[in-house]
Amino acid sequence: MLETAFTVTASAFFLAGILLWVLNLRRVAAGGNLIEPRDQRGIPFGFLDLILLYFFMAVGNLVPAWSICQILGIEISEISKLEGNDQAMYSAASAAGLLSCVFLTLLVYRLRYGAISLFAGLWRRYPNEIILGLGAGVMVIPLILFIQLAITQFYVYQHDTLEMLADKPTLWVIGASWLSAVVVAPICEEIIFRGVLQGWLQRIGRSIYDGVLVGGWDSTILKKDGGNLLESEGDENLAGDWSRRSNSYWPMVISSALFGLAHVGQGPAPITLFFFGLVLGYLYRKTGSLISCIVLHMMLNGFTMFWFTLQVLFGDAPATGQ
Repeated sequence: MLETAFTVTASAFFLAGILLWVLNLRRVAAGGNLIEPRDQRGIPFGFLDLILLYFFMAVGNLVPAWSICQILGIEISEISKLEGNDQAMYSAASAAGLLSCVFLTLLVYRLRYGAISLFAGLWRRYPNEIILGLGAGVMVIPLILFIQLAITQFYVYQHDTLEMLADKPTLWVIGASWLSAVVVAPICEEIIFRGVLQGWLQRIGRSIYDGVLVGGWDSTILKKDGGNLLESEGDENLAGDWSRRSNSYWPMVISSALFGLAHVGQGPAPITLFFFGLVLGYLYRKTGSLISCIVLHMMLNGFTMFWFTLQVLFGDAPATGQ
């Protein structure tokens, strides 16, 4: 029964994706764009900001691990041997730690630079961004799943979250798995790999820049026509379409490669996630907003987690994807 439901759902997803591809390619053939480029504010990040982010990420990993060891009375080397509710507690603590440290980093960025607009007008444009992310998911997810399915014919897919779910999960285990994979991972990974890393690389990709190492708004961007600094003009007027719309695609490729490498140890996942990262990077490059990227990322992880959870609970649904 579940296998039939999965087949019907996947087929509907695939057909809807084909329809959207046809409509969008017709628009491109008529002289339009696959995604309309948008006015975007520049990114002030420097290499120092990347170091700060990864330092906080390390803290976000170490503190939950140390805390769980203290609660359970175990050594740090025994973390990988946790099972059931203990493993779920560690997973939830790690997710909360990572999310907290990423947002702490954003707070430091905010104090240092003012508004950095990673979400590009969230309260004004979020409906359109959500729709764009959903549409991209319908178009792209069947392709990503097909790539994953082809690769897993030769390599076994592994993931701690899926393994935690696979062994007679309690509601606590299921909740911790979904929190980590469907909520925290998409938000944090998009901020890390698209917003900060790709944003910084796109800054390097411009012919005129300063502050690439230590960070800061480029002096050629924070000026009016008359030469006075824009100190009170409002966020949207500060930097036009400067750094996010780099003329090069290599920042997108590098951030996607590092995104894939961050999942080494999960079988063929780095290969699949490299291609998925290219899609996410393209979305960010065109829109200057992480909202559609997060929505797309949540869709892929949510689709996989939904069917894998059903497989574990009822034993029929196929396990595919991330």
